[in-house]
Amino acid sequence: MAQLIGDSGKARIVAFIIDNLFACLLSFLVVGAIHSDNEFVSGASLCLTYLLYFFAFELSLGRTPGKFFQGLVVRDINGGRCNVVQILLRTLARILEANPILLGGIPAGIAIVASTRKQRIGDTLAGTVVISGQALSGKPVSDA
Repeated sequence: MAQLIGDSGKARIVAFIIDNLFACLLSFLVVGAIHSDNEFVSGASLCLTYLLYFFAFELSLGRTPGKFFQGLVVRDINGGRCNVVQILLRTLARILEANPILLGGIPAGIAIVASTRKQRIGDTLAGTVVISGQALSGKPVSDA
């Protein structure tokens, strides 16, 4: 099978916005529920919850809610489901390239536009792509 080229269109941008809103909201709710006076605990909880949002959804479902709403799915470069290491690499790369506190999604966006396979840095490191759910077979991709 030929290696896939990712989606770099409006759907991916909208999915990014949706997911960052959900992940940030969830992170703030967790920090509020913990209600710690320790700034380190609150900051660590915020960051871990944000990252776990992406890791848990992509590992279990192959996509986040934002990607689901936009008809996108994360796959390895050959079209198969991603493994734990691939999802972990994508998630950890998010710290620098898609961090809403640092530069937002600017580094990820630049990487996607500049790469031949439309991958952000995390995708390149992990050997993954974000594609339309219909790109593999002409019909929606099953996550089961």
